[in-house]
Amino acid sequence: MDRRPVLLAAVLLSCGCASLRDLAASANAPLPPDPPRVTAAQAYQDGLLALTRGDADAARRSWDRCLALSAAESPERLDCSVALERLDLPGGLEHRE
Repeated sequence: MDRRPVLLAAVLLSCGCASLRDLAASANAPLPPDPPRVTAAQAYQDGLLALTRGDADAARRSWDRCLALSAAESPERLDCSVALERLDLPGGLEHRE
């Protein structure tokens, strides 16, 4: 009796089972966390854009979001803090052309 077909079938089945095992393991693996939708730098830029459109309230909301998203000693946090302080000045920040 020729054993080659039996050995070939055994090898093919063992390869198939391993790939099925990997597929089942990856299906049960937890999903990676979603990346933040907006970064502190993007929130700062959004505030600048809102200010150029003349919407100081939207600029304030964007810069507040920037403060919430930024690290304590990051340059974005400093930029947003300064922008909010200047927005609170009597003349406020105005779009100058």
